[in-house]
Amino acid sequence: MFYFDRLNDKRGLLSYISMNKSLKIEIPQALNAIKLKEYQKYLSIVEQNKDAESPELVNLKALEIFCGLTLKEAYGLKVTDFNFILDHLNNLFEQKTPLVQRFRLKGTDDVEVEFGFMPKLEDITAGEFIDLDSYLGDWKNMHKAMAILYRPVVFEKRGRYLIEEYEGSDKYAHIMEDMPVDVAIGAMVFFYRLGNELSRHMIASLEKELKNPQITPLKRALEENGVGTTRFTQSLREMRQSLTKLQNLGLPNF
Repeated sequence: MFYFDRLNDKRGLLSYISMNKSLKIEIPQALNAIKLKEYQKYLSIVEQNKDAESPELVNLKALEIFCGLTLKEAYGLKVTDFNFILDHLNNLFEQKTPLVQRFRLKGTDDVEVEFGFMPKLEDITAGEFIDLDSYLGDWKNMHKAMAILYRPVVFEKRGRYLIEEYEGSDKYAHIMEDMPVDVAIGAMVFFYRLGNELSRHMIASLEKELKNPQITPLKRALEENGVGTTRFTQSLREMRQSLTKLQNLGLPNF
């Protein structure tokens, strides 16, 4: 078994030391101790082994990625210790991940920078929206999406702030690989819920217009393009049903 070393490092890692092999294992104490790039690496392993009959290789790789163990060290763990660590990691990913407005990140130059979430989403530019739409649904490119949503805070007054002008996702994409994964997940959940809510209002408005006995611009456009209102209404309902299901975030199932 392991005993707990109360000395934590700056990343919020708990140190567990094997009593029989003196093996020190650093386990994330909270989700914010896991970096986005670590989670991306884990999801890549999950994808590569999605057809495997046994999840054991994925579980071993989870300990390697999140706890710094070699595969040999992970293989040498007692089953009770192995399961204990996996249960702990699983519990972390089951925690709620609210939207984080601002967080600090230290670069390779040891300079700490505060990043802020877009303060006014209604002011999003066409370039930001197009890039975000390209990256947000793909975990392999999530660091690029986060480089759009979060940028350095350049001004603050009475709790309000402004962030740096957008110059393309590549500027901070590499830095965002080191951001806490809970920040990325929280932003994803927020955006999908926001998009779902906006789509609900939009579809309700369109259906109301179609029920209007008068010839509306929407009806005229549908007729001119040979699309019946019944078929269009059914398409709206199908779209609504699809959007009400929060997209799969790829959270691990240890």
